[in-house]
Amino acid sequence: MAHLRGFCSKMRGAGRKDKLLMAYFSQSLSGAYTRQDASTWYTWDDLAQAFARHFQYNIDIVLDRLSLTKIEKKPIESFREYGFRWREQAAQVNPPMEEDEMVEYFLQALEPTYFGHLISAIGKSFNDVVKIGGMV
Repeated sequence: MAHLRGFCSKMRGAGRKDKLLMAYFSQSLSGAYTRQDASTWYTWDDLAQAFARHFQYNIDIVLDRLSLTKIEKKPIESFREYGFRWREQAAQVNPPMEEDEMVEYFLQALEPTYFGHLISAIGKSFNDVVKIGGMV
């Protein structure tokens, strides 16, 4: 969906010229999807819906607790931004996590630099851990 939105944003000057959008869309792709038969689509909407259906499995993948420990802080984000992004992902885990469990998995996801300073935060709320991490 992000690729479709980005492509449409870049092509906003093309208006609703389906043939033009469809021709340039294939150039924005790489990998196996570029080998699709473009003649099966008659309109831009046909192509966009087929593309979204093809990658639906990415949306359907459910996060588990172990996958949360692999979410890393990006170099460009603050610790607070990272904490909120991580928390949004944790909210999707099923069954839902308790606060103390969330803190435990969050600490496991941290780089050793942060982990050493935040180990004493066990037992605190998730928001407190993020505040402390921001100070580190």
